[in-house]
This record gives sequence, C-alpha cells and structure tokens, in this order.
Amino acid sequence: MCKCFAAAAAGLLLCAAFSAQADDSMTQFGRYLTAINKPTQAQTDLLSQTMQVRFPQTVQTIGDAMNYLLKFSGYSLIAEKNRSAELKNTLSKPLPTVDRDFGPMSLKDGLITLIGPAFSLAHDPLNRTINFDLKPQFKSDKKIWEKHKGVKV
Repeated sequence: MCKCFAAAAAGLLLCAAFSAQADDSMTQFGRYLTAINKPTQAQTDLLSQTMQVRFPQTVQTIGDAMNYLLKFSGYSLIAEKNRSAELKNTLSKPLPTVDRDFGPMSLKDGLITLIGPAFSLAHDPLNRTINFDLKPQFKSDKKIWEKHKGVKV
C-alpha cells in the first residue's frame, strides 16, 4: 500500500508541476496531448504554405496552373486588364510536362518556378493578389528580340 501511495503522490506532483508550467498559450487535449495556441507559419504567411499537386489534364497552360495553385490559397492573379503583355504571353504558354507533378514546395516557390526566371513575384497582401514584374535584364532583351523579329537563325 505504501508503494501505491508513493506512486500516486509522485503522479500528482508531476501533474502539478506540468500545470504550473502551462499557460494560456497551450491547451491540453486529453491526457497526453497538448497544442500551442498560435497560428502556424503557413497561416500567417499564406505564400509559405507547402503544396504538392498533380495537375489534371484540364490544366493546359501556365496560367491555368497558376490559377489552380492559387484556387484555395487565399490569393488570386491580378486582373487580366492589369497584366503586362509579357506576363499575358507567358501565362498563355503550354504547361511543361516536367511541371505536371509539382512539389512539395512552398506556394511562393511554386509560383516562381512556373513563371520562370524572367519575372519576379510581387504580391499585394492587402488585396491578396499576385503579379509578376519583368526583371530589368529581360526588358533590354525584349528590345533586342523586337529588333530581330522574323530573322531566321
């Protein structure tokens, strides 16, 4: 009986010590599970959420893939009327086969991978919109390409 009493007393002391350490930032669920009462990184920074996707056959263009990724993220692409000609052109390109199975990676990395190296991601956290700006080094390349349009190599 003495051993039972000692074990029960030790258990009570352990529970008291644990509950003394617990504060309002933790919630206990059941006997062995506790949870921290704070949002996750992905909940506070929506572009950091991890995603992995296999695009369905209905997704044919880079723009389709972008919209598919953003569908449940809380973000959307900027309105088509506000997109640059270069962005519209890139979004209309076929989705590369290598990008059909995508991730795991953050949403931000996924968007940057899909759009390619010529653009940088710009997001508006207030309106939760995504835009892509053409990088300066590609603006000068654009002038070169326009100058040589129709020239066969």
